This record gives sequence, structure tokens and C-alpha cells, in this order.
Amino acid sequence: MRLTLVAALLMVFALLTAHARMQNPSLPLRQDVEVLAAGPTRVERVKDGLYVIRGPFVPCGTRGCRPGGADDGLIHEPGDVAARVTPEGVILVDDKYPENLTDVLAALRSVTTQPIRYLLNSHHHGDHVSGNVNLAALGIDIIAHRRIRENFLRLKQPGAPNIVFEDQGGVFLGGVEVRMHHLGRGHTNGDTVIHFPDLRAIHMGDLVIDGMPVIDYAGGGSALAFVKTIDNLLALDFDTAIPGHGKVMTRPEVQAYRNRFETMNQRMRELIKKGVPKDQLKTLAQVRAQLRLAELGWDNSVSTTASLGSFSQYYDELAAAQ
Repeated sequence: MRLTLVAALLMVFALLTAHARMQNPSLPLRQDVEVLAAGPTRVERVKDGLYVIRGPFVPCGTRGCRPGGADDGLIHEPGDVAARVTPEGVILVDDKYPENLTDVLAALRSVTTQPIRYLLNSHHHGDHVSGNVNLAALGIDIIAHRRIRENFLRLKQPGAPNIVFEDQGGVFLGGVEVRMHHLGRGHTNGDTVIHFPDLRAIHMGDLVIDGMPVIDYAGGGSALAFVKTIDNLLALDFDTAIPGHGKVMTRPEVQAYRNRFETMNQRMRELIKKGVPKDQLKTLAQVRAQLRLAELGWDNSVSTTASLGSFSQYYDELAAAQ
């Protein structure tokens, strides 16, 4: 009982400390989103034994522009893959589209000869994990939160994880521990943060990206829960963070992302309170103007157009919470 109380007090202290840091007014309001150039898949060293595999970098996306949508003029990339290399094999986080997997494996072979032993999934979206079906055929175990598997099955998406966990899971390989944390809903209902405690690094999936957040309401996402989940993420011990898309971030950059998300939520609350109707948030131009996205650096990020599809539900969620 005494140990449980001590653990609870330590968690409260960690959350209060994280909250105090998140309110730091010196953090920039505007996100300095990376301007991408077209190019092939590449691998980047994050820390000793930890790599991120990014790309390919192409207009619209590796599968072209969205049906009925216009090219936004930006260069896009499928989800960032992380590789934790150990003396006994590789723990891989996500795997992009099947057509990207050959390049992902070639990038991995350029930094290690060790085989992939485990594949971890951050969430169920195809640009992150539809390569699962290829790796499963090689006999590689796929580990994910229970709701990620449920989303695979609901969507009849091949490559469903064969090992699941509830709130926290772990893999031990070659003297290395990798932890998996489900910290709440946000982008989807199964978002998982992968923690590399010995390196003080995390992979955040699409909870944090180099661009405007996207809320998949059909997949169980929530704008209000999203910010709370990032708060929980910030209670972890890390100084380096791999986003779902984009450049590697620092802890202060993740904190700043959380603050600008809360700023956007507050602006939406104010619009609702003023009686601004939902039909004034139908177009991208209206959303940019009403929520002052340029001040957040989200007026023309790689995810801005994708975010528009959820704005009706975003409005409804915040209106219901007023």
C-alpha cells in the first residue's frame, strides 16, 4: 500500500512538472514546418542504435493525390519508420506501404546486418503499417495495442498484429528494452508511443507530426482527448522524439506542439461561443481564416488538407463539450 501511494505521488509530481513546462510562454506559437524536397527513401541516425527511415518524398503521396482533391503543391512522405538495432536483431516500428518496403529494408541493411525480430505498430493507418502483410509472411511477430488490431479487423485490412497489449507492453532483445504505451485517444483510439528508455527517445506515431494534427473520428480519435494524451506522453522521460511524419523533434518542440493544439481548440471554442455556424468552416480558406492557422504554422502544412475532412466532427465535439 505504501509503495502504491509513493508511486501515485511520483506520477502526480511528474504530471504537474510536465504541465508547468508546457505552459512555458517562451515556447514558439508557430511551428517551423520543414519544407520537403522530392527524393528517395533515406535513413538517418537518431542516436547510437536508433535510426529513422523517411521517404520517399513525392507530390501528394506515394499513392497520388486524394480522389477528387487537388494537388496541394507540397511534397509528402508516408509514416516515419524507427529501427532499434540490438546485438540480437532489430525491433522495427511501422513499415509504410507495401510498395515502400523494399526501400525500407534496403535502408535498414545499409546500417545493420541484423534481421528484424519484432515489428511494433503505432496505429492502424495504411501509410504507416500496411507493409505488415509482407513482414508477417516472413514469420515476424507484430505487436500492437488491442484497439489497433480491432481497427485492422473492422476495416478488413490485411496484416493485423498477432500479439496485443492493453495499456503497456514491452520487448526485450539483446539487452535492450523497448516499451509500448497506450496513453489515451487522440489521432485514433489505439495510438501507441514507443519508448526507448536507455536512449531517452520515443516514436510518437501521428500523435505529433511536423504539421497540423489530423483527427480520425471514424478510427476513434478525439480533439479533446488528443491534448490530454500528449500531456501523458510528456510525462515520459525523453529528450528526442520521432514524429509520425517529419523531422526528429526535441522535447521543447513536442511541448510547443501541445500548446498550439490547445490554442487551436480554444479558438474553436471561442467561435462556437460566439455563435459562428459550422457552415462557415467548410472550406480550407474559411478554416485558415477563422482559426488563424498561419499563426500556428499550420496554414499550408503537409497535413492541412487532410485535416479539413474532420472539421465538421471537430466542431461538433467541441460544441458538445461547451
